[in-house]
Amino acid sequence: MLLVLTLALAAAAAMVASAAADPSAPLTQALRRVLTAPEATANVVLERSDPFGGPPERETGRVWYVPGRGMRYRVDGKEGIQLALDRQAGTMLLYRPAEPALYEAAWEKAPSKLRRLAAEPERVLDGASRATAERRSVRGRTVAGWKLRSASLGDSLGRASLWVSLDPKSGLPRLVSIASDVDTLLVEFRGWTLLRKARPADLGIRVPKSTPRALLDPRELLDRRG
Repeated sequence: MLLVLTLALAAAAAMVASAAADPSAPLTQALRRVLTAPEATANVVLERSDPFGGPPERETGRVWYVPGRGMRYRVDGKEGIQLALDRQAGTMLLYRPAEPALYEAAWEKAPSKLRRLAAEPERVLDGASRATAERRSVRGRTVAGWKLRSASLGDSLGRASLWVSLDPKSGLPRLVSIASDVDTLLVEFRGWTLLRKARPADLGIRVPKSTPRALLDPRELLDRRG
């Protein structure tokens, strides 16, 4: 679920920005604030639907994003799984404390949508397609947002439709719904912080000195859905 989330967020951010090309659109303004900040960080709550009708799979974590350089996602709790990309260091790292091992791949091997979101935030804001206003029921409450045209998430994840809403208080992204033919991933952002100065150390994964290192093949993660 970890890699699916990060790929979905990358695709959603790119599609949101391109779908609201009008500089006056609240959606574009919200994404611009995140994509042009020296660093942005937020808590996230993930809910992935069960295709067989059971309760959704729920996960909480935190994301750090340094536009132009990289990003890191950490799962809360005992699992503590982390995924990090750092353009300057030229690496993609994955850490699973339960194994434990620190997996590493070259920057060029990371999924292309993640690399673009990290390295080229200005490109994300240069789209020309349009989003349409749409209200949806989320957890029993009607929420205003924008529906985006279907787009391929790439990297063997198939096609998905995207819907985004903004937090009425902060004006920043609050809910991102990524729906495929199989299931739906709802990402809720809580407590955005836009820093005035980037902290590159936030992209690092700290592990015990005795932790072994191993090569990472991102395609294997996608095959196992992360």
